[in-house]
Amino acid sequence: MTSDTPVAPRYAVAVLHYRARDALARCLASVAAQSAAPALVCVVDIDPLPGAGGPLDGAPLAAGADAFVVAMPNRGYAGAANRALAAVAARGARVDHVLLLTADVALEPAFAAELARAVEARPDVAIATGKLLRADGATIDSAGIRLPLHRRPRDRGSEEPDRGQWDRCERVFGASGAALWLRASALDALALEGEVFDEDFFMYHEDTDLAWRARRLGLGVLYVPDARARHERGWKRSGRFDVPVALRRHSFKNHYLQWIKNEPLATLVLGLPVFLGWEVLRLGYACLRDPDVLPAYGQALRLAPRALAKRRALARAVRARRAARR
Repeated sequence: MTSDTPVAPRYAVAVLHYRARDALARCLASVAAQSAAPALVCVVDIDPLPGAGGPLDGAPLAAGADAFVVAMPNRGYAGAANRALAAVAARGARVDHVLLLTADVALEPAFAAELARAVEARPDVAIATGKLLRADGATIDSAGIRLPLHRRPRDRGSEEPDRGQWDRCERVFGASGAALWLRASALDALALEGEVFDEDFFMYHEDTDLAWRARRLGLGVLYVPDARARHERGWKRSGRFDVPVALRRHSFKNHYLQWIKNEPLATLVLGLPVFLGWEVLRLGYACLRDPDVLPAYGQALRLAPRALAKRRALARAVRARRAARR
């Protein structure tokens, strides 16, 4: 190796596992097969079943990686992701990036290397993801996330056949929490009141809330199509009512929490007709098709003061970053 040879960035993998041992084994096997090996592999074992054994028992592990397990009660994706980031930091090894995965994701061998290459070339990028496909390997699961005018985030290309239409590396609004690449040096800037992921969300939209915050702070989100993975998505359009009602309520309430926290006043005023029209339709759908989610309005209302306080904290952070760049 010559002195001109670039040093590959060190990264950690943190896998969020909830009672899906077969999926976890596939995920860890795909991590072990990465062309760029991780320095650390952390499995966050959420609410483990008694007598189930250790989640690393018999699992293929990345050669040379420091692999360890953190067990915790179920505090949703947000709580588990925050615990993973804290566990990686506490391990003491210097890493440049952290790859957060849910256990239902299996990576292609170049996934980490492609993301590292693309992000290292763009110093302002704090968050990245690759092309996520469904289990058949031919259908798009997520090519990054867009934010329509009605502020209901959508996975780009979801359920489309993969014909190469999403093969351009580009900046996007957000990235799916199923496979989320985070620049370690940006985590302090991204944290709001001590949390990178807002634990009031519990589950769903915590990834788009984080991406929205990153954009407000002047940090980029990147989609890298050459980084490919497969995702066994739990919530599909056709399977809405297969999702437990408690989780559907979290998704419903979190739409409002991320809106309260992140929507700039100017776009709120300009977009008000669209917002109100969408909310009328949303209420109508809930009343007619899914009345079990209606208590989510009350949940959002109870958490609104906390969301407003975080909005003010974010505004202060945005002003501080702008002042520091002058």
